[in-house]
Amino acid sequence: MIIRKNSIFINSILYVCLSIYLIMGSIATASETQVVTVEEIEKGAIEKLVSILPWEKDLLEINVYYKGEDIILPPGKKELIYKARANNQKAGRIPLTLQIKVNGSFHKRIKLTSRVLVTQDIVKTIHSVRKGEIISREKIQLETIQTERPWKNALTSTDQALDYEAKRNLPVGKILTAKYLKKPALVTKGDKILILAEKGTMKITAPGILKEDGYEGAMIKVLNMESKKVIYGRLVDANTVKVSF
Repeated sequence: MIIRKNSIFINSILYVCLSIYLIMGSIATASETQVVTVEEIEKGAIEKLVSILPWEKDLLEINVYYKGEDIILPPGKKELIYKARANNQKAGRIPLTLQIKVNGSFHKRIKLTSRVLVTQDIVKTIHSVRKGEIISREKIQLETIQTERPWKNALTSTDQALDYEAKRNLPVGKILTAKYLKKPALVTKGDKILILAEKGTMKITAPGILKEDGYEGAMIKVLNMESKKVIYGRLVDANTVKVSF
């Protein structure tokens, strides 16, 4: 009877000791590892994309997708090295890879995907515009959009389009860029003009007729009504062409 009680007592002590050993072992093992969380992985990817994309951070909406779980690493100095294949003019879906090192040694490589949207101000037509028509405020409006493919050279203010001439027919909803517009001609073919020639204090003038439309500061073809010769001069203003002699 005494022997049996002693056996039970000894077994109880052994059980307690084993439990303590296992608990301490678990604590020791936990203290010898480190964790890279899903949140940390995705946050690092976003920071990488912000650093390489050409747009301001405030204009970007970035979502990163990682299907894995937290990553357990051995103790030591960890490095998270991201690489992304990004196009300077496009957002959209951008793949990334993450290489994880511990104490300079490779540990793991994972793949990530992301979707990037860019906020952009654009000017678009709200009524159709005919070729040669002057853009008025009633024809256009400013909108803020989010897009995967930001418009290159898009106008960002209605003032950039007002009083310009349409180079082509523009349908409703057309996003405007500089290539669709031009300054309206200051003068038109057939207008009467004053031809001015100056040299030092000498000044000579003659009446002329424009042979083409012209813009301020541009060279333009004009007929000298006195000599009946066609010459070229620089359009100074709506009334004067200046020539050299």
